[in-house]
Amino acid sequence: MLNERQLALLDILEQQPSALNELARQTGVSGRTVLRDIDYLNFTLSGTANIHAAGGSGYLLEIFDRRRYFQLLQRHDNDDRLLALLLLNAFTTRSQLADALNLPETWVAERLPRLKQRYERAFSLQSRPGAGHFIDEPEEKRIILLANLLRKDPFILPLPGVSPQVPEALAEIDGGERLFSFIPGDYIASVILAVYALRNRLTRDWPETGHAALRQGIERAGLYLGTEALNAVHGLLTLHQQQAAAVSAENIKTLLRSLPDIARLNIIDDTLVSDLTGHILRCTAAPVWLPENRQGSMNNLKAAWPAAFDMSLRFINCLHEQCDIPLFDSDLVGIYFACALERHQDERHPVILLSEQNAIATINKQAIEREIINCRVIIAHTLAELRNISAEVEPMLIINNSHLFPDESQVQVLVIKNIISAAGIGQIKDFLASAFIRQQPERFFLAAGSFHYHNAPDESWQLMMMHICERLVADRHLTADEARRICLRELDGENLIVNHVAIPHCWSEQQTRFRGFFITLSTAVQVNGEPVNHVLIACASSSARHELKIFSYLASVLYRYSGEEIIALTGHDAFLALLRE
Repeated sequence: MLNERQLALLDILEQQPSALNELARQTGVSGRTVLRDIDYLNFTLSGTANIHAAGGSGYLLEIFDRRRYFQLLQRHDNDDRLLALLLLNAFTTRSQLADALNLPETWVAERLPRLKQRYERAFSLQSRPGAGHFIDEPEEKRIILLANLLRKDPFILPLPGVSPQVPEALAEIDGGERLFSFIPGDYIASVILAVYALRNRLTRDWPETGHAALRQGIERAGLYLGTEALNAVHGLLTLHQQQAAAVSAENIKTLLRSLPDIARLNIIDDTLVSDLTGHILRCTAAPVWLPENRQGSMNNLKAAWPAAFDMSLRFINCLHEQCDIPLFDSDLVGIYFACALERHQDERHPVILLSEQNAIATINKQAIEREIINCRVIIAHTLAELRNISAEVEPMLIINNSHLFPDESQVQVLVIKNIISAAGIGQIKDFLASAFIRQQPERFFLAAGSFHYHNAPDESWQLMMMHICERLVADRHLTADEARRICLRELDGENLIVNHVAIPHCWSEQQTRFRGFFITLSTAVQVNGEPVNHVLIACASSSARHELKIFSYLASVLYRYSGEEIIALTGHDAFLALLRE
């Protein structure tokens, strides 16, 4: 059985390669202990994954069979076994949980609060003195929660009469009838197993079902359900089928158009509507309140496309309010919005190509514009022509394809001789993605408004945000409305954290330029289970599409350094020096 520290090592390595000293620091043990853990993990994960040294990158987790890997980890996840026992019983004491799990009662006492925090957005875990702990949710949701666990591992609970063949047979019972055409077979099987496990605790009066085929299919699989349990299975699956049937592309398109700020981005296309419709239909037909696999961090993607994930939150709120659809996986919805934003980048960055030979310049211009869609190349043959063009268009980059020596003090110059190659195209892409911020980061990350915040060790994240935003409003760096939106967004739990730096942000209607304020903390704080040593308050213009690249560049820079280097930043000047490198 893997312990908590070994599971934490896998969590870290699933996100990115890490050096041995960083792994030791994050797990609170010595490097020698980490190496012993890695040896044990490689033995346990044999055939599905392997951890090995990857040169300068540190240790790397290579997964060969993702499905088997996640299934194997599921068997070692005591949180899921703990939750399954809580769902199975009306009340369960700590000693009963410890006996059932064959673990010390002290472990259970420590783990229950962490379980409550881990799943606070999915369900409510409560305690009653003298009775024990229980999941405080309606019967329908408790069935779905247990079904989610059984879908991941049908044998997480020792259910009498359930052999390895039973879940496979249950998954096929709707194959011919297609009563539940929107619901996957394995989900149907998990719901049946959950009702079977809870058959003696059912209290809801579900409508009578006269569908003999469902009963016969369950009995052929080797299980027997009484009338009340059969009614619960049929009623629950029928409800999900009806809710999924009500999802349509037209409704989703109308909902998208109602989102604030989305019209000006011009990203509502057939692909986005189709992706979201299919995703919502699947989530409605087969709700997943507990993730099927251990989710890696999406901070990299959120940092690159923060507007996409903000839109996903608004979209999901509209779904709750207007359609009563219980969708909550904003990360996956955010990916669809990120893809749409990527598809519809319509800015064309001006790039000047300085070349004395017109034939080579023409070939290179065509190659660049063909490979870099949002790039407009202007050819200059002399330094005087270069100066005149620069005065008119303010180029993002000058490509020196000549023997001349242009002034590099104002604009970034990239030297590429002769016919441009694939490597040269890659260099141009990298420069364009970050040139405007690398050249003058002080335009976006302002010294005025950056300060050191003396937070108390027990001060909550929400209180810190309120105090920091109040100071920025008092100094007229933020408006009261911007501060309110930042605090509300952090309260929602969708916190953006990149390598020890929390990035609370909002989209502004008042100003047209990105504003960032770097704030150091006296004491590190845990936000959504991640350590935060610095805060970067960011306010971006909703009308300036190019500002999305600031977030992407910011993430790429912060992830380029070790955690120790980021923690060691002393203030605004050190932060700007980091951005310029």
